[in-house]
Amino acid sequence: MSADNPVDFLIVGAAKAGTTTLFELLSKHPGIYIPQRKECRYFSCTRGEFKGPGPRYANTVIATQDEYRRLFQKAKPHQLCGDVSPDYLYYHRNAVPKILREKDRELPIIITLRNPIDRAYSSYLYHIRDGREDLDFEQALEAEAERRAANWAWGWFYTECGFYADQVKAYTDHFERVLLLLFERDIVTGRATRKILDFLKLAPAPAALQNIHTNTSGQPRSRRLHRVITGVLGDETIVRGVKNTVKKTPFYRAARQVYRKILELNLKKVALPPAMRQRLKEIYQEDVARLQQNTGLPLTEFWQDFR
Repeated sequence: MSADNPVDFLIVGAAKAGTTTLFELLSKHPGIYIPQRKECRYFSCTRGEFKGPGPRYANTVIATQDEYRRLFQKAKPHQLCGDVSPDYLYYHRNAVPKILREKDRELPIIITLRNPIDRAYSSYLYHIRDGREDLDFEQALEAEAERRAANWAWGWFYTECGFYADQVKAYTDHFERVLLLLFERDIVTGRATRKILDFLKLAPAPAALQNIHTNTSGQPRSRRLHRVITGVLGDETIVRGVKNTVKKTPFYRAARQVYRKILELNLKKVALPPAMRQRLKEIYQEDVARLQQNTGLPLTEFWQDFR
C-alpha cells in the first residue's frame, strides 16, 4: 500500500445516477475536501486517447501519483479527501487492482445506482443537451458497438454502462466498506447526504447544505437557443478553466444559478417510448436479477420496470 496516496474515500459511479449532485453537496461539508476537478480518472487508468465528438476534457487524465496528490494539497488536516469519478465503476477491471495497490480493502467505496433503462436514456439526453449526439435514441443504441470499436469515450456506451452486476461485485468482493445507494430512493429524496456522512463517520451536514439535483438533461425546446448555449459553452476544457476562475469571485453562485435556470428552462423531458423501454427491460432483466441477488438491494421496489 502506498502511503503517498491522499484519498480517504471514493465515489465510483454510476454515471447519470446522482454523482454530480453528490459532488456539489459533499464539497460544501467542512469535514470533506473534494478537488474542484470532478472526475479525476486516476484509478481508471485510461490513456486519454478517445475518439469521437468532444469533449476534449474526456481525454484529460491524472496519470501519475504526484499529479493526483497535488489535487488534494489544499485539504486541511481534519478533512477527509474524496474523489468523485463515475468511470471507476465502468473501468472496474482497471480501477480495483490499482486502488488495492495504493490503498487497502478498508477504503470506503460509495456507489449510487439508477434504473439502467432511465440511466441509459438520461446519458443519451445528456449528449443531446450538449449538442454532441446526432442520432435518435434507437439509432444511437445500434451504433454503440461501432463506437466502442472506434475507441469512443465510455459515456457513449448507453446500454453497456448499465450492466451493474459485475461492476458492483468487483467492489463488494474486494472492499470491506461499500455503501450502495439508489438514485430513486436516496438521491432524489435527499437521503444520500445523511447516509454518506454516517458511513464516513462525519458530523451531520450544516443546515445550509441542501439537496439539489444537478446536471439536468433533456431535449432542447429551442434548437436555435440551444446552439447558442452549446456553441459558447461547448468546449469543456475552456469552460472548466473559466469556471474555476469565476468560483473565486462573489458572483459565482448567482451566475451558476442563472445559467442552470436558463439551461433547464430550454430543456423539456421527452418520455422514452414504451417499445424502447420494453426493449431495454429485456436487455437488462437478467443483470438486474443478479444484482438484486448479490446485493440484497430492493431493486424491484424502486425500479418498477423489473417487478
